[in-house]
Amino acid sequence: MSTSTPLPASTTPPARSRPRRDRSLAAMIWYRWIQAVVSLLWMVGAGVRASGRKEFPRTGPVLLISNHLSHLDVFMLGLLLPRPLNYVARSTLFVGPLAWLIRSVGGFPIQRDGMGAEGIKETLRRLRNGGIVTLFPEGTRSPNGELGPIKPGIVALATRIQAPIVAVGLAGTYEAWPRHRSWLRLHPVHIHYNPPIAPEELKKLTPEQILERLRAELLDAHARARAALSNLR
Repeated sequence: MSTSTPLPASTTPPARSRPRRDRSLAAMIWYRWIQAVVSLLWMVGAGVRASGRKEFPRTGPVLLISNHLSHLDVFMLGLLLPRPLNYVARSTLFVGPLAWLIRSVGGFPIQRDGMGAEGIKETLRRLRNGGIVTLFPEGTRSPNGELGPIKPGIVALATRIQAPIVAVGLAGTYEAWPRHRSWLRLHPVHIHYNPPIAPEELKKLTPEQILERLRAELLDAHARARAALSNLR
């Protein structure tokens, strides 16, 4: 993800004690149905586990960042969380029935080379409503299952939101559906959620240090997910 468009000067205020819904009741029912179907399919057919959820914020805005291995990632990240997720997805995916599906589970478009003003506004709006917004800082799926370079645009967003950042590591989705294969196969998956990074922690760091910190968090979460996955097989 790259955010070359300047961000609004104002920061994202903490969510209200009784935040507005970030989706309608019908949309929430649909999200839960998709969550239940995918959970059942993967738990029965392959196995899926998560760790680190005890420290995941129960309420309020959260910026969730993750490594990106597969098209499956957007479904797996929220599979075992009680709170619904919102997803940032590149605009080229919003075509035909796929566009409807992505939007129906909380996705919204950004330009491939940057979030753009509308993408930024929508991210901030959903955070203000107390939602969880999910980003893939690599900007694209990994070609080999390893964490790629982090787009520097994440720094501008991270320093302006008043919300904790949670780094997540995914393991197993690359084996299930890598970018070079056109078909999906069931494979065990593990998701690890690192402890939240408070906004105050990042204010003390330079942009370069923030980028290094976020990359280190993603590497750590990915390593923990991989280690746990070896015990799941």
